[in-house]
Formats: sequence, C-alpha cells, structure tokens
Amino acid sequence: MLIQREEMQEVAKGYKEPVVLNLGSHSALDAWQGQRNYGLRSIIYVPPQRARIYLQNPMVGEPNEPIEELPRLVRKDIIVVNDLNDIKKDEKWKTAIIICEKYSDIIKYVDALVELECLQIPNRAFSVYVGGDERCSVIEEKFKVPLVGSRRLLKIENRGELEKDYYWFAEEAGIPTPSSYEYEVRKNGIEFKQPVNEPVILKAEHAHRKFEREFIFAADSAHLEEKVEKELANGNLTLEGLRTARVEQIVLGPHANFNFFYSPLDAKEHWGDVENWFAKIHKTSIANARIHLANQLFSIDERRETILDGLKRLPIDVQERIKRVPSFEVTAHAILSLRESLLKDIHRYADAFLFATREHEFPGIIGAWCLQTLITWDKVSKYELKPKNKFEATIGNEPKTAADYGLYDTSAQKELFMHIPVTQDVALRHGGGTNVHMGIGSQYANAKYQRRISMGDRIALEIRRAWKKGLLHEIVT
Repeated sequence: MLIQREEMQEVAKGYKEPVVLNLGSHSALDAWQGQRNYGLRSIIYVPPQRARIYLQNPMVGEPNEPIEELPRLVRKDIIVVNDLNDIKKDEKWKTAIIICEKYSDIIKYVDALVELECLQIPNRAFSVYVGGDERCSVIEEKFKVPLVGSRRLLKIENRGELEKDYYWFAEEAGIPTPSSYEYEVRKNGIEFKQPVNEPVILKAEHAHRKFEREFIFAADSAHLEEKVEKELANGNLTLEGLRTARVEQIVLGPHANFNFFYSPLDAKEHWGDVENWFAKIHKTSIANARIHLANQLFSIDERRETILDGLKRLPIDVQERIKRVPSFEVTAHAILSLRESLLKDIHRYADAFLFATREHEFPGIIGAWCLQTLITWDKVSKYELKPKNKFEATIGNEPKTAADYGLYDTSAQKELFMHIPVTQDVALRHGGGTNVHMGIGSQYANAKYQRRISMGDRIALEIRRAWKKGLLHEIVT
C-alpha cells in the first residue's frame, strides 16, 4: 500500500527536534555541511566501501565557528556505529555515521528512525539503492520516514521504464525537449520505422553498470543502426537495454544544469509589490504569483564526463585513429553563469514544469530540484511553450511579437530566432552538481541571501524554519 502524505505529515507534526537523515553518496557532503551550518543533527548511513568519504571529510563545530583543532571537534561531535539502535537521542553527538552492509539495510530501522525524529533528504543514490525497482516501490510503500522532498516524483527519473516519466511531465508542461524517434529491436540491433536525416543519440542502459547509461552518437538513423549492431556485438549494449532505450535528436548547444529550490513556506508568505506586479504582468492570481516567486534559482553547473572530455581534448586526427566510442559517466561538475537576458526563459520553463507536477502529482516538487538543459539557437516556432493543460500563470501573455519574447535587437520578420533551453533531464531531488557550491555557496543564491549558501544550506534552512514555526508537515511527503 502506498504511503500517504497525510500519514507522514502527522509523523512530522510530532517531532520535537528533527534529525536529518542522509544516504552517504551523491550529494551527502553538501547536505551534511548545510545541516552543520544551521545547527541540525545529522545521521549518515553508508557501507564500508564508501565510508572514508565521510570519515575523512568531517563537518563539525558550531554554525559559523572558525575551526582550529579539527581532531578535537571530530572526537566531540561525531559517533560511528554499525547498528542504528546504538544511537541514543539524548546523548551529545551532532552526527552519527552508521556503517551498514548495504544501503537498503536502512529499511530495517524505520521504526527506530521515527523514534529518533528523522527526516530523509532524497538524492539519486537514495532512489536507486533504497528504491528497490524502477517504481521506487520500497520508498513509496515501506520507507515510512518523512521525506523533505517529493516521494511520488522520485521514480519519474527512470525514463523509458514508466509511462509518466519526466518526459511525460515535460510534455504536459509544454517545455521544449529533444524530439524522439521510434525503432524496433531486432536480433542484431535496431531498425527505425522512418529514416531520420539529422544527428541523433541513443540513450540506453549500460550493459555492465545498471545505474549508468550508454550514449551512442550518430549522424543519422542509418549510421546509428550500424553503430548499435557493432556495440551489441562488442557487449556494450544488450537487447533488453535497447527495448527501454530512447533515441533523441541531438540538440546543439552548451549543457547547463539549473538548480532550483521550491519553498512551500515562501509560497505562503507575502511578497509585497513584487507579488502584485508579477500577478498583474502575467495575468494570474496572487496565490500563483507566490508559487512562482517561491521557485528560486540557486545556481548553474555543467557536467564533465569520462571518457568524452578526454577524447574531445585530442586533435581530430588522433580521435579518428583511436576510434574509441566515448562513454559519458559523470565525473565532475563546474560552475556556470548564464547570459542574464536568458534567465527569463529558464524561469518560465522551470515554473511550467513545477506547475505540471502540482497538477498531476500534488503537492508536486518540494525543495531541491534541477532542470538539465541544452541551450541552442533556433526558430521560436519550433520550440515555443505549448502546455497540454493551460496551467494558470504558466504562460502569461501569449507572445505575438519579438518584444513579447524579450527580443529588442531584431527587426520584424516572418521567423524569429532566439536562444532556446531544451530540457534533456530533470532531477526531482538534491542534485549531484551542487557539491560544486559546497563551502563557497551558489552564485544566484549568495546574491539573494547576502551570504554563502549552497543547496545543502538551503535545505537545512527550510527544515530549521519549518521546525521553529511548527510547520514541518508543510515540507514533507
């Protein structure tokens, strides 16, 4: 039976001093330092193979405390156990690290976690290692611990395995995504139903690593059929993986991950003249204007991927001789900023996606999330926002002229061109790229909050605000 949000809200209402629960992987360091910075207790559960990440990068001390004697504070603030039942709430630890055999062992301790007043911070590793299957059934049916995030939306990242994955939500929102092309799986590879005469990419399950994807680029559909046959023979693809794979148009442009935080608390606040004018300009209600304003852009990052990044740094004659198919395992992230005039479109598309989740899986997005895009230059008519359902305040005035798109340097013409953010992925939880802002903060958030604030900080701030106001139930599912 699915865990109902109301049940988790009742649990959260009974918490006197919440403890924040983190799966030790992905973005846990950013989350942990935020909890330390805002005076919250933390629990991290991790198998021994990854434990050194947290043993060797301790987050200790009081908020804003300059640290000189690190070993002393580690000794004072951190306890390490291999059984959650050894953690006592009334003892003076700030972080408890649980060394478990495997991540999914945490399910055995659900009752104890509620007794400790835990709130789970979801990340992709949580969805994968605790989720249990492509529907995240364990999280949706058995993990009866309040989540600071969207329990029912975690599974939609499993693209191709569900009817309503994030492509479905993006289509409902009407935001641009790469075109997809249908094919049939044959014994030796794939065959397209219709020829495609533009560059394409195959995104398939990795043959050897279940949680990674294999990417194959091709000049057109015939070229891709040829390459898939070779990679299948080489053991880099499987027929099973091809049946759930996706072939997309290659969108030419830089990759940018836009990290947002949606605050249910801020959506209930008054924003003064700002909310009034937002509602007036976009012809919407004050309540919806507040939802837009509460969907805050925090930062932008880009991925660096093995082996692609190494290959593309080589001269073309060397690349041709190596003839190695690039792999795309995410390895690192770097900070980006965006041309300021383009922010209006990022906000517009992000808000459209948020409203689609609220429409189809209420309460929709809560907390940290990420819109992953490729930003191309193309015809406005090819990509214009066209939601299936007319979500109030998603569009505002219907664009008719170049000025309606914010284009003031172009003459009237039949076809307008502009920068278009094309969504290729969506993360409905704490994104991995936010580790790049740990300790230094996020550029857009730093400017708004007048201090260094990473996504981990913002999650912790929301928990602390909700706790102090008796509103923890508003931020959990």
